[in-house]
Amino acid sequence: MSGPSVVVLAALLTAILLVVVGALVWQEARRRPSPAEKAYVIDEAVRFISSRLPDEVRGRLRGGGVKRVIEWEVFYLQGLAQKSRRQPVETVAGGSDASIDYIVDRIAVVNGVTYDRGDVGEVLRLEAEYLMSIGAVGEPVDLAIDQSEEGKDEA
Repeated sequence: MSGPSVVVLAALLTAILLVVVGALVWQEARRRPSPAEKAYVIDEAVRFISSRLPDEVRGRLRGGGVKRVIEWEVFYLQGLAQKSRRQPVETVAGGSDASIDYIVDRIAVVNGVTYDRGDVGEVLRLEAEYLMSIGAVGEPVDLAIDQSEEGKDEA
């Protein structure tokens, strides 16, 4: 065999090897199940929350009140993200005093309906349960434990 034919043969064998390895990788990737995509669907969240609300709260939020609270909460979180795109937005699943105040105010001004802060807080707490049930957020964090762990790391 001459020099050029050896190079051609080596290139051909290398190409065949790469095709076989690529096929094996592709086949293995198809075989492995991919993790289910986590999707927050407002209508599903509303059904989840409504089914768990105490009857008296559900009665006060009748006529789409749960959905209205959830939609305004999403709007609130989008507004936080818009204010500071370069810095991460720290949000708390389950709502905060600021978010509850915002939601109650916006619903009163825009929709002409007044909701109790406690009812809005309960909807947001149940929304956090929904987020945990779909795997969108983890378990609640005990801040007292986390802060004591930080102190140990610095020492």
